[in-house]
Amino acid sequence: MAFRKLAAAALGGLLASFPLVPTAQATGDVWLEGSYEHLNLPNVQFVNEFFFNGGGDGVARQEFVNDDGDFNGFRIDGGIDNIAIVGGAYVMGVHGFFAWHDDKQDLQCDAGVGLPATICAPVPLFDPNPNAINVPGGAPGVTDQFKTERDVNHWGVALDIAQGPMGLKAGPAFRRIDQDTTIIAASFAGPVASNPWRGAYSESLETNYWGAFVGGDGAIDLGGGLSLRADAEAGLYWADTDYSGNYVVTGNTVNPTANISQQLSLESDELAFIGVLKTSLEKDFGAFKLAGFGRVEYISSAPDMAYNDRDVFGVFVITQGSDDETRIGERYAYSLSAGARITVPMGGQ
Repeated sequence: MAFRKLAAAALGGLLASFPLVPTAQATGDVWLEGSYEHLNLPNVQFVNEFFFNGGGDGVARQEFVNDDGDFNGFRIDGGIDNIAIVGGAYVMGVHGFFAWHDDKQDLQCDAGVGLPATICAPVPLFDPNPNAINVPGGAPGVTDQFKTERDVNHWGVALDIAQGPMGLKAGPAFRRIDQDTTIIAASFAGPVASNPWRGAYSESLETNYWGAFVGGDGAIDLGGGLSLRADAEAGLYWADTDYSGNYVVTGNTVNPTANISQQLSLESDELAFIGVLKTSLEKDFGAFKLAGFGRVEYISSAPDMAYNDRDVFGVFVITQGSDDETRIGERYAYSLSAGARITVPMGGQ
């Protein structure tokens, strides 16, 4: 709350410094953009820290869904700009965006004869009993299958106030990144022996960014109705992350203590910087404008999950890993997008 009050005070001071010059050219410009977005989030560490432990199946480790944190999908932006306010001294704009990304992948992991039995076994979100084996490892020759699905939504809204259609602007903003992951796992009979079990993991990871930004835009007239535009923004945000994980393993007969149902909730708060740079080439047709653009966004703080990858049984470490708890870390994120925009002026003032 204190951060939001500070951001509001800073925004008020910035706007108070603008000279009250009427903007006779202000219009209510309605615009809509469609683009293709590449979103890079912190790596998904299920491969090395959640479902694959204690063995040498290096190929399978690189094939898990979105291990590199890269997502590709469509994005829609829209809003109304250049609405004259305060007797024409300023103009106001309201805009928002929504991007959606999803990915699915099936993975099969075969524990060959002579390899550790826990090579493809899941480890609980936390060790429920340090005096028992909590990993449902099978015997060599067991085939484990994993069905994964990961959905990411990236969206936001903002209000900005500027001295004119082009120039310095500032305002409050909110954005959110929703990450939902589902993994269904099953162990099947192999050529040597088996210990069939079923497992499921679901995760909800939500980050809200509350803050304010300052920015500016400008244009170079190229003649013939063409113009080259540039738009930049920089803002400070309070990043509030909530994690909710659910883990279930059933049907294990060799290690009954591995039949576990767990729920875990975590929260993290960080200060984040978000910067945006956008360039476009626009053609004015009179009744409307068309443009092609490219945009890059940088987010200094995004959640980077680390998962428990150890199951300690007495003095023995059953699975090899470096994390003995599930926790929220922090890393940067960025997005790259390119698309087209149409702008329709609603009339002069």
